[in-house]
Amino acid sequence: MVKLDIKNRNLLEILEDFRYTYRELYQPEQTNRCLVEELRGQADHYTGDEEMWRVIDEGRDHRGAAENSVCHPIKPDHYFGTHPEEYRKTWNALNSSLMEELGVQHSALSTLYPPGGFIGWHNNADASAYNVIFTWSEKGDGWFKYVDPKTEQVITVQDEHGWNCKAGYFGDYDSGNVVYHAARTGCYRMTLSYVLGHDEDYWKDCIETITNV
Repeated sequence: MVKLDIKNRNLLEILEDFRYTYRELYQPEQTNRCLVEELRGQADHYTGDEEMWRVIDEGRDHRGAAENSVCHPIKPDHYFGTHPEEYRKTWNALNSSLMEELGVQHSALSTLYPPGGFIGWHNNADASAYNVIFTWSEKGDGWFKYVDPKTEQVITVQDEHGWNCKAGYFGDYDSGNVVYHAARTGCYRMTLSYVLGHDEDYWKDCIETITNV
């Protein structure tokens, strides 16, 4: 995984529209269902070393997707407020603008973590692809951790206040590039993740779009 500086002004404006929409216009923590409500207060365990090793030791029995998290998915299918059609149109318009700017075709994740929210250890081996991950942090009180598949070191990427961006490749079990990862936050944290398939040049072009003025 690499951390990127977001310099594209059009992209920053779209991301700021996301922040305004889901922190000021809508409050997904009040209108969108929570995954997984009964795990509130258990971030220490599900993002800790014991859980990391449990998931790693599962090997191929781990299906890839995260099984334990506390978050509010932003996508319209998870909205249970009073204006579903307006909400759907707003999300579709924002998502389309961001995908058009990046030249990508698939939103893998769009979610809001409340204070104390997290996503537990997993590896996305079931959805292998190059990716770009945008994260907005209210105060910078959060992090993304991953196990480097080459060095086996646990790397912590600390959130910074505002918008952050990471890019990488989540490999399948036959790739030698399985990336175990988790995240948690002590403040509101929004993540927008997009996948780009297996074309490295396409991924590099996307990174160039993000990092160029």
